[in-house]
Amino acid sequence: MRLCIAGASGFLGSVLTDHLASAGHEIVALTRTLPPRGDYGRPGVAWVQGDLGSPQDAAACVAGADVVVHLAWTNTPLTSNAHLPSDANANILPTLTLLEAVRDAGTCPHVVFASSGGTVYGPPHDKRRFVETDGCHPQSSYAIQKLAVEHYLRMASEHGWLTATTLRMGNPYGVLLPPGRLQGFIGTAISQLREGSAIRIFGNPKNVRDYIHVEDMCRVFELVLVPQNRFDIFNIGSGTGHSVEEIIRLIEQIEGRHVPVRFDHPAAADELPAWVVLDSGKAREKLGWISGITLSDGLERMLASTRGRLGP
Repeated sequence: MRLCIAGASGFLGSVLTDHLASAGHEIVALTRTLPPRGDYGRPGVAWVQGDLGSPQDAAACVAGADVVVHLAWTNTPLTSNAHLPSDANANILPTLTLLEAVRDAGTCPHVVFASSGGTVYGPPHDKRRFVETDGCHPQSSYAIQKLAVEHYLRMASEHGWLTATTLRMGNPYGVLLPPGRLQGFIGTAISQLREGSAIRIFGNPKNVRDYIHVEDMCRVFELVLVPQNRFDIFNIGSGTGHSVEEIIRLIEQIEGRHVPVRFDHPAAADELPAWVVLDSGKAREKLGWISGITLSDGLERMLASTRGRLGP
């Protein structure tokens, strides 16, 4: 298939681009910033520097694509409320420009959108795993925008411009992330550990999230490249919650040593949900997908592969 991946050089985008190229798909990898030269020589991947905010770049992304994978996003739950107009300008308007390009092309591609199972549902009323039919009460501009894009895609599918699958993803992990990054706790924590710094914890360390390994994530993206319906939503998570405290304890057990931490509590951290765990039964039933890598196994892989690479 011919795929356009928007946001291909980001955390998920880079892993997914490699995975889908290895599966034999032809990929146009759209990114604002090209990766280092040595990282974009993979056969079957054409890297294009562009911005979805540009109608010309969005049209080029869509042209001839069987599937458009929309990963391009610039905010985080911690930062999105700081300035609402600029936040919408950075994420909603480029997405709408992409949808206009799809409508203008008239070829009805399939769009796969990376939404957020960790934020769109809002605060839990009890400790029950969220299902796709639960009401959504987003508490941040980040989550509101993710949910808004889901509705735009539903509308566009009903008007016949495209078909769409929304993946409400848990918290992905599995690769190192820059230590100063504000999203992706496990990837940033291990980077901080390996450079000899204390692991930075935002907000309440008892907050529980549903962590999903990027290999499991890539498998589900591949499964939804061909739509089953005009519009679908799937929760993608492990179904098991882990607190930040638990993750620190697991890292200490695997490393066999004490891990220093430091706490940071920006005001926005109070708006983060205390507990989010996803029920992925629909994905299991409709797609045949299950999460195959446990958190302890995933952490052990990451720690083993990075031991001695960056620092202490």
